[in-house]
Amino acid sequence: MKKLVLKLILGFIVIPAALVGTFYYLNEHGFFNIEKVEVVLENPPQGQEQFLKPNVDALEELLAKYKGESLWNIKLKSVSTELKKQEWIESTQISRSWPATLSLRVRPYEVKLLYMAKGGKLVPIIKNGDFLDAIEAKQAPDVAILDGDAFAKKKELRKKAVDVIEQIPAQGSFSRKTISEVRYDNKEGFWMTLIKSGTQVKIGEEQVALKAARVSRVVDYLETKQFDARVIDADLSKKVLVRLRKDP
Repeated sequence: MKKLVLKLILGFIVIPAALVGTFYYLNEHGFFNIEKVEVVLENPPQGQEQFLKPNVDALEELLAKYKGESLWNIKLKSVSTELKKQEWIESTQISRSWPATLSLRVRPYEVKLLYMAKGGKLVPIIKNGDFLDAIEAKQAPDVAILDGDAFAKKKELRKKAVDVIEQIPAQGSFSRKTISEVRYDNKEGFWMTLIKSGTQVKIGEEQVALKAARVSRVVDYLETKQFDARVIDADLSKKVLVRLRKDP
């Protein structure tokens, strides 16, 4: 019986106390001091590396202040509070990677559109229509630019523009990759400018995916016949109207 009691004392008191003492000793002597802050992007949007890299670099520089602090003592909630101030971040996961690494998994927002601000700077727009901090042109992702003062004033209009552009295919003759500018008319809805030809495409606001498919077929046909279109009006019930450059 005494042997059993001694084993229980050893198992539940002595060994845990020794482990705690060991961890305390190692912590006091810097064994758990942070040597590396690891930032990993989770599902980064394709083609937006030039936008994300400066943000990641700035984040790593901001978090470098935690190097030398004990990984054991650091408050992850404080780190999370700082990350929430980074507008380009949608969500994060923070963890301790023993013995000396602070690990962050960061999911960035995808830039859906851009807005040209005064001074030539571009303002990224995310899925809910919010603006992010303005960026230089060299940092801009390859997305369409919103044209018109109304977009600067109305978040709901920016959100509507995002909804419309998301209904257009990512690839193809008429796709997000072929659109340079998007503008809005109160009566006619959304208009888009094609990068290659400068053709103006009237897409409206309803059944955008269906209209985009029609426009794509029209663009293919025009290129085959070597016609130069000035306007493609897809905002009709069952057909697409094309005005050529030579038309009145």
